[in-house]
Amino acid sequence: MREKLFILILFLMLIVGLGAQSFQDNFNKASQLYEDGNFKESLKIYLGIEKYIKNWKLFYNTGNCYFKLNQFVEAKIYYLRSKKLKPFNNSINKNIEIVNRKFKDKIQKPKLDFFNKLLLRIESILSLNFISIILLILILILNVFIFMLLIDGKNKVVVYFISFLFIFTILVSFYHIYRVSKHNLKESAVIINNNVELRSGPGDNNTVLFKVNQGLEVKIIERSKNWLQVSASSQIAGWMKEKELEKI
Repeated sequence: MREKLFILILFLMLIVGLGAQSFQDNFNKASQLYEDGNFKESLKIYLGIEKYIKNWKLFYNTGNCYFKLNQFVEAKIYYLRSKKLKPFNNSINKNIEIVNRKFKDKIQKPKLDFFNKLLLRIESILSLNFISIILLILILILNVFIFMLLIDGKNKVVVYFISFLFIFTILVSFYHIYRVSKHNLKESAVIINNNVELRSGPGDNNTVLFKVNQGLEVKIIERSKNWLQVSASSQIAGWMKEKELEKI
């Protein structure tokens, strides 16, 4: 039984290893095609890889392909997807600045203060999945030490360690709740058409407040059937049809 289990584990590891090598080979092939100026074929391979893995460099390279093909809306979408995973990467931010020059609507984003910049940097290092795993491990360790305390009786070292671990677990729990709520709060999107109408409410019978053009980044605030309430800035906000934008 143990031998069969061992063979199965080795087989699964082999499949995973071969799959990872296949993705890497395709990525290298697409990168070479890009260097050779064959942007269409390079893009095809990158989009094929995207069906299986999500990676900031993959998104970044895909954005570069779209840019070279003069498909600037798609380029911005993929640059923003890359930035979502690597918010402080200079190359990504520089390319977003360059592609933004291709669009009519230009909105200056407010600069982040030190505290928000620090939070964003922490978020870029520690993924939500990683925080969830750490929280689970802390809870398990805390339960083990509580069990030890119940069996062995009062022990100052164990009591102090449990107290510290309990406080640390509470802090990580609050941070996890903050990250989950932030993740679910607002999605980013890019307008993909020109002369898109932002209305006062969900429905064609509502008043047109603004007209916006492709390439504009917005935050999704609320949904009502196939209508979304979005905000581009504190001055520009309204309801628009979902088909007019692409989510990041």
